[in-house]
Amino acid sequence: MAKWSLKDVIMVGITAIIFGVIYLGAVHLGVYLGVLLTPFGLAVLANEFIFGIWFMAAAFAGYVIQRPGAALITEMIAALLEVFMGNFYGPIVFVSGFVQGIGTEAGFMSNGYRRAGWPQLIIGAVAATVTSFIWGIVRSSFSGLQWQLLLSIFVIRLLSALLFSAVLVKIVCDRLAKMGVLNSYPIGTAQQ
Repeated sequence: MAKWSLKDVIMVGITAIIFGVIYLGAVHLGVYLGVLLTPFGLAVLANEFIFGIWFMAAAFAGYVIQRPGAALITEMIAALLEVFMGNFYGPIVFVSGFVQGIGTEAGFMSNGYRRAGWPQLIIGAVAATVTSFIWGIVRSSFSGLQWQLLLSIFVIRLLSALLFSAVLVKIVCDRLAKMGVLNSYPIGTAQQ
């Protein structure tokens, strides 16, 4: 963790706590969406519409801190906190956090962690979609689904990732930076 300061570690902790709570809420939202979609035979797509929410901690931390490992570490801690708070999927969520964090980290790694922006957030969202989709094939036996359904899952997950972990994260972080909340981070100095 070279070049990390105490404020970076604190930001990782705060971000992980906030998103750990959001992630747990998203799990329950996914259950409700599944109930709503079941009569149409589309319950398998329920989590896909909100899947990008589970990439947000990594995207937020990576965009704000812009240091190697920030996205991955924050995502894993948020997933661990989600498990401790009662996620009914259990400890496997921690593995999912690693897979999602690696994908998002790739976006910030793409330019050597220099000045993050739209390209890094978009690359991270796409990479997290790909890594989580591959993990879904392994963990959830997606390979038994028809190719049309697999394609639908991938496309919906990608759109969700772009919406939540690229667009929404960029808007929120940029607004926080403009308000001066993030002045001591690379994103804050880029906004000045």
